[in-house]
Amino acid sequence: MRLFTKIFVFGTLVFGAAFSVSGYFLLHYSMESSMTREVDFALRQYQYDKFTVQSALLTYSDVTLVLSIQEADGTIRQDFPEDKVISGEYYAWQDPWEEAGRFLWNESPELMFEELAAEIAVPAAFFSEDGHCLYSEINSLDAGFLEGLSKEAHVYQFRNSAAGCSVLVGSLLELGKGYEEKVGSSVYFVTEWDIGKTIRQQETMRQFFFRCYLAAMAAGVVLLGFLSAFLTNPLKRMSGAARRMAEGYYEERLALSGKDEMGKLAESFNQMASAVEEKMGELSRAAREKEDFVANFAHELKTPLTSIIGYADTIYQKDLPREEVRRASWHIWNEGMRLEALSLKLMELTVLGRQDFPLEEMPADELLRDVTDGLEPLFTEKEIAFRLQADRAYVMADYDLLKTLLINLVDNAIKAGSSRITLWGRQKEGEYRICVSDNGCGMEEEELSRITEAFYMVDKARSRKQHGAGLGLALSDRIAKIHNSRLVFESRKGYGTEVSFVLKCEKGGAEDEEESVEI
Repeated sequence: MRLFTKIFVFGTLVFGAAFSVSGYFLLHYSMESSMTREVDFALRQYQYDKFTVQSALLTYSDVTLVLSIQEADGTIRQDFPEDKVISGEYYAWQDPWEEAGRFLWNESPELMFEELAAEIAVPAAFFSEDGHCLYSEINSLDAGFLEGLSKEAHVYQFRNSAAGCSVLVGSLLELGKGYEEKVGSSVYFVTEWDIGKTIRQQETMRQFFFRCYLAAMAAGVVLLGFLSAFLTNPLKRMSGAARRMAEGYYEERLALSGKDEMGKLAESFNQMASAVEEKMGELSRAAREKEDFVANFAHELKTPLTSIIGYADTIYQKDLPREEVRRASWHIWNEGMRLEALSLKLMELTVLGRQDFPLEEMPADELLRDVTDGLEPLFTEKEIAFRLQADRAYVMADYDLLKTLLINLVDNAIKAGSSRITLWGRQKEGEYRICVSDNGCGMEEEELSRITEAFYMVDKARSRKQHGAGLGLALSDRIAKIHNSRLVFESRKGYGTEVSFVLKCEKGGAEDEEESVEI
């Protein structure tokens, strides 16, 4: 399941459950509060109605009876025997509040309770102590409710009937003296308080809550959709960036900011991407350096091997004097030893990236002469006029690397189609300047800034024909930097090129003393 779906589904479930539970407790609390309030109203109303009934009963018991007896002859008597009234022979009395003769207590006590029920505003019921209904305006009253009534407390009970919901409140009501013979000394007094309006309000509230719940859930689903997209979009971008990095685009970065978890995750991702890019760069450089080493080594093999092959061929083809054979053999041995040392130094220079080669003091003129002697067979083969001019001086240099640098410069001059090459070294004011000049094809000015780049070739067709790889000057430039110097190029198209560099001069002979070798 996708993270977007997880957040959306679980968020919807949590939101719906939280809203439902909170709504349930809210409605439950509202219902309980309403019922408590209704019970309180019912009890207070019952207390008032009970007081009204008790007052009426006291009033009835204190009424002064004015009896009028009409004899058979039509005369009215008011002086009749008291025992006749008590025995029921004379039972007409006059209620001070009602018409004469309406309330006939001795014959119908229900009339009195009807009058009492009329005094209160809510439906009421009266029951004798044995549970007999004296008067009731409450339909289908459960007799079990009467069993819990007492004189000390008012008891209430919720009632749900076809007529609606209500609260029954009742207690045992004392009648006082004079009522024992007909109904007893006390009766059960019950009232009914209608709570239908409150129930309808609660039902309306539930319906309103349900509509609000649906609207809130719809809005919540939309918001959760946006929130899920907002939260997962950075992760999608990270996933895409990681996929592009896996395809080789190590420069991929996330443009996310912020101090939250996503911002920190994006920052960590960018740091990881930088580390991966750096590591891949190191691996690429290592691979390139190994390739450069192989190419440089193959490139540097050519010149010493040319000298070795040339001198060996001379010894093989010609009968030379002993001294010439020893000289040729020495050149072969010298070039072989240089090739062995050069292979190790090239590996350190290109593969290991070493820059701290120890520089030793050596005579510059002898170094230039060694370069000339090593290239002599090549000059003979190419029919090139070579001229050496070198001041005697001592310079700080690495013999093998500096000789490689000079051979590369001379080799480039040969590849440029030169017929005349000059190598000279001059001492001036504590510096020793070495220069290689030729009359070859030359270069355009805009090409001079790139000729020390690896694999850059001015004339690719000519370079491939001469088995060039564009690495000679790149290696030469690095060697010059190891000697705390740099290559300076001056060239004109069709007029040749001049390359020079400066070494630190320790000491030397007289400045006017010059030795020149011309071939």
